[in-house]
Amino acid sequence: MTAGVALAVLALAPLLTGLLSLTMRTKHAMEWLQGTLVVVLLVAMALVVRQVASGHEAVVWHVLRVDALGAFMTLMLAVVGGTGLIYALGYMGEELARGHLGSLRYRLFFCLLNLYLGAMLLAVIIDNIALMWIAIEGSTLAAALLVGFERTKAALEAGWKYIILSFIGIALALFGTVLVYYAAERVLGVSMEALSWSALHRVAPTLDPTTLKLAFVFILIGYGTKAGVAPMHTWLPDAHAEAPTPISAMLSGLMLNIALYAVLRLKNIVDQAAGAAFTAPIVIGLGLFSIAVAAVFMLIQRDYKRLFAYSSIEHVGIALVGFGVGGPAGVFGGFFHMLNHALAKSAAFYAAGLVLLRHGHKVTERVTGLLRQDPATGGGILVAAIALAGMPPFGLFISEVLIVTATYQRYPRIAIVFLGLLALAFATLLAQVLPMILGESLGNGRSVGGSTRCFTVLALIVNIVALSALGLYMPGFLRELLIPVVALFGTVR
Repeated sequence: MTAGVALAVLALAPLLTGLLSLTMRTKHAMEWLQGTLVVVLLVAMALVVRQVASGHEAVVWHVLRVDALGAFMTLMLAVVGGTGLIYALGYMGEELARGHLGSLRYRLFFCLLNLYLGAMLLAVIIDNIALMWIAIEGSTLAAALLVGFERTKAALEAGWKYIILSFIGIALALFGTVLVYYAAERVLGVSMEALSWSALHRVAPTLDPTTLKLAFVFILIGYGTKAGVAPMHTWLPDAHAEAPTPISAMLSGLMLNIALYAVLRLKNIVDQAAGAAFTAPIVIGLGLFSIAVAAVFMLIQRDYKRLFAYSSIEHVGIALVGFGVGGPAGVFGGFFHMLNHALAKSAAFYAAGLVLLRHGHKVTERVTGLLRQDPATGGGILVAAIALAGMPPFGLFISEVLIVTATYQRYPRIAIVFLGLLALAFATLLAQVLPMILGESLGNGRSVGGSTRCFTVLALIVNIVALSALGLYMPGFLRELLIPVVALFGTVR
């Protein structure tokens, strides 16, 4: 399989699997189908990453194109999306066994999940700003149905809230996209090339800076809503808390990063046309505000899924500060933070889902002694929480040190504020999580099936191992992806 074929597979395999999911008659058949998709995605991703890491873009049909940034995002989507599918087999299989959903809705869930993952993959491998918008819109529709999938009053309310706010955001992003095309067609002509990311990057210094500045504001607010950037974050805690746990993990680990990806693509073009002095204060300000909001609200949460949702807002803010500060350290730290956060936060939700299956509630105070009760679940939450708190030896510690260093070099006073907010977020997260893990157990709760435990613990272990490894060792292929990404973003001042 060539890299071009692999790129086409990444675009089509989730769609075809989603349709096939509707025809699966048994749970066992669904497990084989989803497991096959995981293997196919990982193999295709590896081929694409290998070609891009060797210095060559992967291109097919003149529409699908993956550069170093696209390959980095594809790597994240394939790994976290793959473990998410494995986890969903166990989690939703348990819900099916307990009679909480029927066979038809079981099949429908995996159909929507495959379409959701496929739309996100398409968004990062397509070389067209308008088609990327359509792909992200498609992921929004699938995610909205998944958020309200359990059909409780709270879930339906969260789903509608997600739809309304996301559609407002996506409409603003569309207007920003139109403005980008308006600026580009005056240089590239009325053609599809005026919508191509690669062409826009090539002619960026010649584009009208005023138009691009306006476009950036609309796109930052639009896609920033989907990324959970404060103050556009209000949908996020409800959606994460009420969605089925596999979807909470996907939303936090992947969807937020896809929205950031769209913002960063345009930021790079605007910085070349108008200079980073315009975008940097806006991005840094929103990043710091997001951290502050998350740190305060984490302290008062009594729902452990909402707690991890607010933690996601914090980490989006940390990445934004890195990208706003810029420079090699800031940009590298920002992207490395995105990858490690995707692994850590999805692991945290995987463990939280096991707690929910056992105890049937999400009340933090009623969950204690997890480490004694279930070492795998308690250990998973402990490792994820330590990583999310930015403690060594995990990659989030490295990325935060790099971002703080870059901030101090350019904005010493902002770095002091940044450090203070990180300390507050560190304290509030651990103050909530540690009582859940330590102490005497209030009861073992309901046992889960062997198949459920096999799939869910496997997904949790894979994420924890990858998260731990990245804190100690930088794989060669990842380094070869991040070097050109840093060169792309880190040279603009």
